[in-house]
Amino acid sequence: MHRQLTFTIAEKPTLWCTHRVVDLCDYLSGTVLEPMFAREGMKWERRFMDFITFDTCTDPMAPTGTIRFAIPLWFAGRWGELEAAITQQLDKLRIKTAPFEYERDPQLNTVQAILISITDNPTALLAPPTVDMSRTQGCIVLRDLLGYQWANGRYEFSADDLVKRASRVTEDRIAACTASPVKGPEGLRRTPSPVGMKAVRRCLEEINRYGQWALSHNHRKLAAV
Repeated sequence: MHRQLTFTIAEKPTLWCTHRVVDLCDYLSGTVLEPMFAREGMKWERRFMDFITFDTCTDPMAPTGTIRFAIPLWFAGRWGELEAAITQQLDKLRIKTAPFEYERDPQLNTVQAILISITDNPTALLAPPTVDMSRTQGCIVLRDLLGYQWANGRYEFSADDLVKRASRVTEDRIAACTASPVKGPEGLRRTPSPVGMKAVRRCLEEINRYGQWALSHNHRKLAAV
């Protein structure tokens, strides 16, 4: 099985993706914790912050499930303030939850984590279109056809450039990229694969839709990892 490429936003979003539990974790990190750290004069280093995660029994790609919000040591005892901020941010998106539950210190009985059960997520209807592309197809479509280079573990591109390049690809270029040697009466000839051409066309249509979606939601920088 070929490893799949995942298309994602490559910048701090102006409009957050919140249609999956894993996206909601990022959303709450960016709208609740990051501002609190800033107000306290502390630097926020996202790569080291794992206070907000999805529960182990939750499908992170589903629109609903349980989020575990571990209270940072710096905000110990301020769980009420955190809960109010969480509720405010989820209310903005009309996301509904069950009553919050808590993990407590067995000795001190202080709240260590807030468990947020997402029961209804209407933003799932605004989810980006799916791009089903393997690493191998990525080499053909993103590298060979569109001219992007794999660097630092990803392909990166702007949404408008992705749409422009995808729309300019001709059938001749698709045929050339999917041609393979076939032995015939005249010897070896490179012959386009109808199956391969169909797969490339599908990939181009899907990334074009993804790029158009990103532009309409003010996401300018994209990545495939």
